Amino acid sequence: MMKYVISIICVILFSTVSMAGERVRVTEHVDEHGKRTVFFTTKQVLEKCPAWKLDKEPPFPTYKAVGLAQAWIKKKYPKFSSVHTATISISPIWDNDFRDRWYYTVTSEASADLDGVTANSYFSVIVLMDGTIVEPSAPKNDDAEDCQQDSPSSRK
Repeated sequence: MMKYVISIICVILFSTVSMAGERVRVTEHVDEHGKRTVFFTTKQVLEKCPAWKLDKEPPFPTYKAVGLAQAWIKKKYPKFSSVHTATISISPIWDNDFRDRWYYTVTSEASADLDGVTANSYFSVIVLMDGTIVEPSAPKNDDAEDCQQDSPSSRK
């Protein structure tokens, strides 16, 4: 019985360590107050994304990335009544194994009317070239960073 329990613990520890090694930092942003937001995904997600060599149009259309980003903001923060895109940029993944994978950063301004006062907030949404949105995390330290995915297959 004890060998069985030890075996289970070893399997759990091994799977946790191997999953942590599969994480890839897509990007990070630091706001004007110094708050750091990190965007992680996994190697498995990036392997499914199309490569882009800059020799033709991006594999995922810009208008679709903007639409997904705006829909994500409206779903995640339903109190915001309007969402307007401020900037769109395309950047490569800065990982040697995925230099040919790119992502959109869609920065939007969202507005909400709170008791007659308009409140505005800016959001950066990371959209991979297959339509996967990489959720942000606000790490306490480098070991505690976390990420959640909203992939195209989970948006049904």
